[in-house]
Amino acid sequence: MIFIFQKKINAFFILFFSAVFIQCNTSEKIDNKALMIVNKFNERCPMMIDSETRMDGIDIKNNNIIYKFTLINLLLENVDTSAFNRNLRLGIINSIKENIDLDELKRINSVFEYYYKDRENKFIYSFKINPEDYNN
Repeated sequence: MIFIFQKKINAFFILFFSAVFIQCNTSEKIDNKALMIVNKFNERCPMMIDSETRMDGIDIKNNNIIYKFTLINLLLENVDTSAFNRNLRLGIINSIKENIDLDELKRINSVFEYYYKDRENKFIYSFKINPEDYNN
């Protein structure tokens, strides 16, 4: 399930951020136009990504892009956070490395943060993908 979830999330964000940053002439940090596009996107949230995953929104703070999700069928006590990290993080790093549409974000050393909570709104796990993760 986590592998399928990861592929859907990666495809979704590749398309979303390709559209955002093709429209923005970004200098050394994410600009106001990108923030306006993200705010417009957030008006459509929450939205279901798949049968398990709800996207609650995206935040941008400086060069940090924060993706917020709810896993609607899971409870915190049933999640092995070590396995969750192991199964999800490496795939996301590889997607960021391979995705040429994210080159502008990588050039300005953006940090990609993923934040997950369970169906009762309890924090499950978060992790960051830093430039040193995707530039190696």
